Amino acid sequence: MIKHILKQIWAQRVANSLLWVELFLVSIFLWFIVDYVYVATDIYYTPTGFNLEHTYQVSMDQLLPESSDYVDPDNKKTTLGEDYLTVINRIRTYPGVEAVALSKVGIPYATGNMFNNFAHDTANVSMQCRNVTPDYFRVFKVTTPDGKTEPLVSGLKNEQSCVISKDSEERLMSGKGSANGIMLTASDSSKIKVVGVSSYIRYSEFQKKKPCIFIKLSEADIAKINTPDNFNSIEITFRVSPGTDHDFITRFRKDMNRQLKVNNLFMIDIKPMSKVRDTFFLATGDFNELKVRLAVVVFLLINIFLGIIGTFWFRTAYRKGEMGLRLVIGSTRTNLRGLLVAEALLLLTLAAIPAAVICFNIGHAELVDINRMDFTYMRFFMAMAATYLLMAVMIVFGIWYPARQAMKIQPAEVLHEQ
Repeated sequence: MIKHILKQIWAQRVANSLLWVELFLVSIFLWFIVDYVYVATDIYYTPTGFNLEHTYQVSMDQLLPESSDYVDPDNKKTTLGEDYLTVINRIRTYPGVEAVALSKVGIPYATGNMFNNFAHDTANVSMQCRNVTPDYFRVFKVTTPDGKTEPLVSGLKNEQSCVISKDSEERLMSGKGSANGIMLTASDSSKIKVVGVSSYIRYSEFQKKKPCIFIKLSEADIAKINTPDNFNSIEITFRVSPGTDHDFITRFRKDMNRQLKVNNLFMIDIKPMSKVRDTFFLATGDFNELKVRLAVVVFLLINIFLGIIGTFWFRTAYRKGEMGLRLVIGSTRTNLRGLLVAEALLLLTLAAIPAAVICFNIGHAELVDINRMDFTYMRFFMAMAATYLLMAVMIVFGIWYPARQAMKIQPAEVLHEQ
């Protein structure tokens, strides 16, 4: 059957060559669109490594000297760091709170970040640094690759310790063995011990995973700090049990507004981490950009859909006489419909093969979006397969109805027209 179809395609090569060119160009163009949708969908639904459900951030500030409640530093018996730890302990005892953490530029969707180079043997990896207390892993449910949180918590209780993400381990160890227990050397020559490996960590839903390191933020070191500038980037976050989360912010403000007034420290705001996430995306414009691009994609898909269907609709209707003759000489309607579909799909395949070669080279040359996802064989195959299936569906739809109408013609009418 394929040999017969190839002969027929060759016999009508003038008309089919134009159709082949159209399918070839549309395949490449549609692949670009499908690739973007695939990347945007896959990266958005890939886990970020954090869980924001039932989590909150408390923002603190300090009284100005002009305030009537201002406490002169010379009259204070505690450091600013000790005041922060008092705040942490009071939040920890509030009903429903499961875990409280301090971090420095460490929360998900932080507006800033820190990077440093860490070396082991000959490997040198740039990692995003998150300085955190051990309970940070409980607050955001950061886990090991096999889904456990407590090993990370207990490991980070050791002095001069850190937890690295899975991709950090892969780069440091070149995929051979575990990084647990190794010593890392930072760019300032200080050394730190790896006590755990977390799952992959992503900065947001729109960015691919990057090497990350969680460095212990010691409460003993915090207590020694007495300079306000050192707390500008400190974050207080906590997790509450699901059963107490209803109307939690209203109750917390009412109950803790006075409790969290410690010397010159006072609470200025409490907000769910989901709102922190929304504010981050509002600033970056990622969601707005996605909406605009998807609107363009939908518009282009509709145009491609109508163009492909229209081409094959017209082509099938134009061959009405040919189909009638085939019916006269004994072809069944089912066989004829199958022949038309097979011919179109074979023509699509002949166009898709060289188009796939072009598309692969375009991707290999990094002319597609690689900031959100690396160009891999799987990415290419998934987008190409989806492109082929989409075009196949359009072609079948463009053939089926006009072929069905054409096959209603009576044999006598066909002979009369010939």
